[in-house]
Amino acid sequence: MPTTETTWLVTPDTITAVDDAVDSYGVYAKGYFECVDGRTTVVGLRVGTGEDRVVARFGDTLVRHPDGRWSARPASATA
Repeated sequence: MPTTETTWLVTPDTITAVDDAVDSYGVYAKGYFECVDGRTTVVGLRVGTGEDRVVARFGDTLVRHPDGRWSARPASATA
C-alpha cells in the first residue's frame, strides 16, 4: 500500500486520464453531471458508489489517501 497520498487536478483536459488512474485502483469512476444553462453537462468526476462516493468538480484536486480512502479538495482550498 502506498505510504503517501496521490493527487490529481480534475479538469476537462485531465478527466479521462484521472478516470483511467482511478480505474487502475479497481474503483468505479464516471463523469459527474449537472444542469448548466438548461443543458446536462459534465462538471467533474464521481469516484466510488453509495455513501462513500466522492465528487471532484473541475478545478478540484482528487486525493487517494494511503489507507485507500478518497477525498476532494475544493479548488478554493488549493488556491
